[in-house]
Amino acid sequence: MVSTLVFQGSRGDVEPGIALAEELARRGRPIRFAVPPNVVDDVRRRLSVAPAVEVSACGPDTSRTLASTVATREIKSRNPVRRLRAATALATEDGIRTRRDLLAVADGSDVVIGSNVGQEAALDVAERLGVPYVPVHLCPVRPTRAVSFPPLPSRVPGPVRLAGWHALDRALWHAARATEAAHRHDLGLPAASSSVARRLRRLGTTEIQAYDRALFPTLPDEWGARRPLVGFLRPTGDPAGLDPDLAAWLSAGPAPLYVGFGSMTVPDGPAVIRAILDELGRRGHRALVAGGWSRLGADDDRGGDDARRDVEDRVRWVDQVDHRAVLPRCTAVVHHGGAGTVAAGLRAGCPTLVCSIGADQPLWGARVTALGTGASMPARAAHGAALGHALDRVLHPDTRVRAAAVARELVPPDVAVRAAADALESATDRRVPCLD
Repeated sequence: MVSTLVFQGSRGDVEPGIALAEELARRGRPIRFAVPPNVVDDVRRRLSVAPAVEVSACGPDTSRTLASTVATREIKSRNPVRRLRAATALATEDGIRTRRDLLAVADGSDVVIGSNVGQEAALDVAERLGVPYVPVHLCPVRPTRAVSFPPLPSRVPGPVRLAGWHALDRALWHAARATEAAHRHDLGLPAASSSVARRLRRLGTTEIQAYDRALFPTLPDEWGARRPLVGFLRPTGDPAGLDPDLAAWLSAGPAPLYVGFGSMTVPDGPAVIRAILDELGRRGHRALVAGGWSRLGADDDRGGDDARRDVEDRVRWVDQVDHRAVLPRCTAVVHHGGAGTVAAGLRAGCPTLVCSIGADQPLWGARVTALGTGASMPARAAHGAALGHALDRVLHPDTRVRAAAVARELVPPDVAVRAAADALESATDRRVPCLD
């Protein structure tokens, strides 16, 4: 059975797909893996030990998308109409091209498997081919009483949260339906009658939840077997080795705080980094800053000679690192709140400060706070007294104790990826095609 996996979005969005592709290949399945063009080379290198996986480019360059005005400004507007338009634009960007790319990759496949990003395209292509579609969700995206999006205070009752999800689904569907109809017409498909969520619910499709029940303990009972929470997915091989200079710096002093925003473009990023480093400096902490796709901190003005020497002693700048190798050697983490980085920090037992930019990040920040493993705030607010109070909470000994306890509760990566593959095989054995 030939399986096509399509994981769009950032590097963190693609990472769970790498883990699943490796596991399915180990089980003898031929795999086609469709990813954004800007990560193809990296994914091919990492999957070189799995020759049964064929990696292909699909859709837009997400590094450009995430650096666009729509992603960095419009989606954060205080105007709900502008936010809705921005979310629709990001979800439908290059929709015809993405579907054509994926159709070419998936032709002859027996199943299409896709993450939340670009789920509309994956479902349409599966329908065009007459094969099942199995979603792999990296965060809660279906109506639930357990959490809300955007996050609401804990005192808000479950039925209100559930109603909010349904309202959001309807709003997004009505905003995008004309564009989606044009995309489907290009594939020779009729216009859809409802949103992806409603269509999959009617079909009884299994929707794999690739995150941990320790963060959402009531979801398994609410959703049942059709939406199994398998745990966070990550590749199960050994972590990448550290650069010798970085390893020496880590060993030369107290454990640092990790600061990184992954693939996100941070509005006024240099000022945010300076504010965080200033607060850490006042507390006498070292910092490891990972610039990520936007190379935050790489060209920072570090002042005169004395200031430069002080910064170089206590701050280390890197491009990107393997979280599995670095975070266990850190005392806490400060990041944007992507699902993959949240999972890596929690697995390492690190207290966490989420400085969210957008998308699902405020939701993860709310969960980190509710678990007692850290704090959360918008990146734009990461300065002054608010930042200082958040760091005080993150660095409190009780937070470290709680973070260590949560780390012990998480599903081990090898168990999670096997559970995801088992759920996928069970779903595709029923061979129910995705028809609207």
